[in-house]
Amino acid sequence: MKKTASPARRMLRVLGSIALVLSLLIFTWLMNGGAAYGWLLNADHYGAPFAAFGGWTIALAAGMTAAVILYFCKADLVAAILGAVCYVPMLGILLRAMQIAETNGWSGVTEKSFGVTAAAVWRNACVPNAVTLILLLLLTLTRFLSYDAAVKRQAKREAKRAKENAPAPSILGDKNPR
Repeated sequence: MKKTASPARRMLRVLGSIALVLSLLIFTWLMNGGAAYGWLLNADHYGAPFAAFGGWTIALAAGMTAAVILYFCKADLVAAILGAVCYVPMLGILLRAMQIAETNGWSGVTEKSFGVTAAAVWRNACVPNAVTLILLLLLTLTRFLSYDAAVKRQAKREAKRAKENAPAPSILGDKNPR
């Protein structure tokens, strides 16, 4: 008897997948990508490191997008690892940019208008990107550790063992060896 996921679990997975795509678009590309685009656009004012920060952040956001695509292609472990590998340097870039802004006392238009420093604006734009990573890890690991996935992996191992232990074909072409 084949055990399948309940309708409630399927609905949760669908809702999680929708939330993953929305968080990728909103947090990773709109907010984080917007901050990176601002760094690239204003690199002449911020300095050369911010041009590199912007380029790397956009490249790492593309890596997060690839991780989400891999999740939908059911390459769960690869997607989880790629997502984490892309998020950690992105967070490091953000921390370095915030450190430079705080050290130099950058406030810009935002502080005059809203009382918010440049570092706070960047933090508020980039830190919610963790939601995408958390959703990706949650969805990939729950699918990888599910009962159905364990049964499929076990069936593959048994088929491989059966193939390895099969008798060798006759080299003489005889169907009935003597």
